[in-house]
Amino acid sequence: MTKPRTSTTRELFGIIGKFPNASKIQAQWNAYFKKEGIDAFMDRYKTSVENLPERLSEMFHFDRRMYLVGSDLQEAIIPLLDELDEMAQNKGKVNVILNRKGVFSGKYEVDLSAKKLLS
Repeated sequence: MTKPRTSTTRELFGIIGKFPNASKIQAQWNAYFKKEGIDAFMDRYKTSVENLPERLSEMFHFDRRMYLVGSDLQEAIIPLLDELDEMAQNKGKVNVILNRKGVFSGKYEVDLSAKKLLS
């Protein structure tokens, strides 16, 4: 299990799976939050196919808003989601998971920047 959030107002986001540039993505997201004055944090969560259900449970219980999903998990996560957007259905993979009040929505997006995904 990973650490829960320490503030009830802070929004939590995560990176799961393998991204060759995960540190850069995390830094960019956290810089965006700071620049925009958003009380939020992007963290990395070590994840394998075997512990995907645990990560989704944490997403629900700790109210994490979104996960960016690495290429190694993009297909395996699909059966665990509640809904998929059209692009994810067509591609057969998901690189973004949104937690919408406990409903897990999978998306496939080309641009994984905070500015794009939070607009």
